[in-house]
Amino acid sequence: MNVKKVFSQAFAFGLALTLTACGGSNKDDSNKDNNASNSPSTPASNSKGDAEVDNFKAQTNDNTLVVGVDSIGGEFIQGFNNGTNDVTAREFMGIQGAASYDTYIKDRNGKYNWNPTVLEEEPKTVKNDDGSSTTTFKLKKDLKWSDGEAITVDDYLFKSLLHSSKDYSVITGSTEIGADSIKGYNDYREGKTDEFVGLKKIDDNTFEATIDSSFLPYFEEEYLKAFNARPIHYIAPNLKVEGSKLALKDGYELSEDDKKAYIESLDQQIKAEQEAYDEKVKDAGEEDADAKKEHEEKKKNLEDKKSAAENGGDIDPTKMLVEQAMIFDANDYRKKPAVTCGPYKFVSFENNMVKLALNENYAGDFEGHKATIPNVIIQAINTEIAVDLVKNGDIDIYEQEMNGSKIDQMRKAADEGKLSYVSYDRNGYGCLKFLTDRGPTQYKEVRQAIAFLMDRNDFVQNFAGGYAVVTNGMYGSSQWMYKERGADVESKLTNYTLNIDEANKRLDASPYKFEKDGKTPWDAQKAQEQYKSNASSFDYYRYDENGKKLQINQFGAKQSEITTLLSNQLPDNAKQAGLEYNVQAGDFNTLLNYMYNPKEGDAAEYTAFNMGNGFGTPFDPYYQYNSKGNDNTTKTNDPKADEITVKLRQTDPSKKDEYLDRWEEFQQWYNDYLPEIPLYSNQVHSAASSRVEGFEGVTPEWGVSCQINQMSLK
Repeated sequence: MNVKKVFSQAFAFGLALTLTACGGSNKDDSNKDNNASNSPSTPASNSKGDAEVDNFKAQTNDNTLVVGVDSIGGEFIQGFNNGTNDVTAREFMGIQGAASYDTYIKDRNGKYNWNPTVLEEEPKTVKNDDGSSTTTFKLKKDLKWSDGEAITVDDYLFKSLLHSSKDYSVITGSTEIGADSIKGYNDYREGKTDEFVGLKKIDDNTFEATIDSSFLPYFEEEYLKAFNARPIHYIAPNLKVEGSKLALKDGYELSEDDKKAYIESLDQQIKAEQEAYDEKVKDAGEEDADAKKEHEEKKKNLEDKKSAAENGGDIDPTKMLVEQAMIFDANDYRKKPAVTCGPYKFVSFENNMVKLALNENYAGDFEGHKATIPNVIIQAINTEIAVDLVKNGDIDIYEQEMNGSKIDQMRKAADEGKLSYVSYDRNGYGCLKFLTDRGPTQYKEVRQAIAFLMDRNDFVQNFAGGYAVVTNGMYGSSQWMYKERGADVESKLTNYTLNIDEANKRLDASPYKFEKDGKTPWDAQKAQEQYKSNASSFDYYRYDENGKKLQINQFGAKQSEITTLLSNQLPDNAKQAGLEYNVQAGDFNTLLNYMYNPKEGDAAEYTAFNMGNGFGTPFDPYYQYNSKGNDNTTKTNDPKADEITVKLRQTDPSKKDEYLDRWEEFQQWYNDYLPEIPLYSNQVHSAASSRVEGFEGVTPEWGVSCQINQMSLK
């Protein structure tokens, strides 16, 4: 059965990858119809582009910085979508990122440091007899939310207590798993106790957090001490934190209005559960007995709670308010975060623009810098004309350009004094991502064959214009591990190049080694003869013993030039190996939905997706490739991956060489298993208009939404 969750489209948590429409260039209007087009788009003509530049309605003024982006999803909290531009908006508002009030902050070099703007002193950590470690945090007393309310320990513990409960994901569809490194997580998550023993409120400004022994050692332990605040007074005004649990505020009494709201929320949950199940059945084409039983039990539980409430039965007011807080957090706050703690506060999201205003209560970032620009707008634009818009002053910032010709245009404009730019090696890469648990891409040999059916150097030259390198593992050229061990590990990895013979060898070792009858061995020579005779009408494909054709459908963002380059290469090359390969282009948010919510088995429409990945810090691929990882979008389930990802994350922080050895071991596994085919890692260029000052501080780990506290307008 399809595991699609209500409200959930994509995922963001901690070390999740940020996702981009790799090589994006054409406009992607993410608030319009998401139906996919039939073929990859081509860049706009110069005359059309010039006209669009002339007709562009600029939002810039003396008090407003405008950041141009390719699309905006409008997902302002983690757990639903991790598109890079939504992350940027969150960082401006301090919902996450270096400008936030997190207890530990990642600096411009990717290192985590305690936050002296938020904390009275450096947190103290003690080792416990059971192997766990307890850290004490003392907050400063003058911190305020954007609405003027005081920030207290309750705000820091509230998010972990709310999101760590399994009910949060069940009720909201979020893929957030909460504070999984904290002692007592499993019992709290499963509802065996209402106390999260590893979290403890001491007073309004002091709390303790205990990291479970099963997570230690952890190579970058400071990351596990990064706690994030959420406004409990706004999301759950009648709740407080009492010790290690959520509790009713003193004096609260359950009112008739509360009961009515509770019943309405149960109605919404019943409706959502039924709609989700109906969609699962539709996707699968049949009912699964176990799934039906689970659905009926969930629905009956909700209906029983509703019936009891309507008939005057006892209502647990704490549980009721917690459930309402979960729904408000995931529905209302997610789309309109009216109370924040970062340099900017939310104003609106409409017409493909996020409007933000300076937060007068912001105390500054962890280095003491404080934003001064009154307003920020994040605006979706046609990225084909992005450099022209920056040059003309119609927008102020355009980040992470990767197209070689546009980079050349940017550099030329800088030489003419019309804009400034920064360049840096990318902390990420472009890739072709697979679902490894369904369809033909579940077979390693098929994935390897696809890697031998493309010329990745073509992407470097024709898309990146030479501002990139081909990579063979899960690394970016800016990562410290690659800088120290890149040369060593490269010599141990397979360099996949265009080679039809090698592709056929891999496919001959897969189930797809027969002709249509499922018995006659497929013949590479026969395929070559038919291909040379008439490639356009080629139909000599591979089949398995059950007569299933070797067919792979790939989805790519229509604004991505990589989608076009792949569609020009793979379908034609694949014929020579007996593979029918189809490329479909459409909206990037549609791509995310197909990837995160695929249909089961052969019913999955697409099992390959081209996109860009930005790496989190610290580097912990457990979340992406361990079978228990909650960002495992490739559906990887491999014992070797389970073993090495645990070993890597649990390396003692003092044993750097051991960590690097395990990093190499992981890269060798990745290069062989190929959950993704890495395409290239770029040198990224970001541009700013001539009126922007302080832009030069941007790095791979530190974008404009982090640098904003040191920027100004002339």
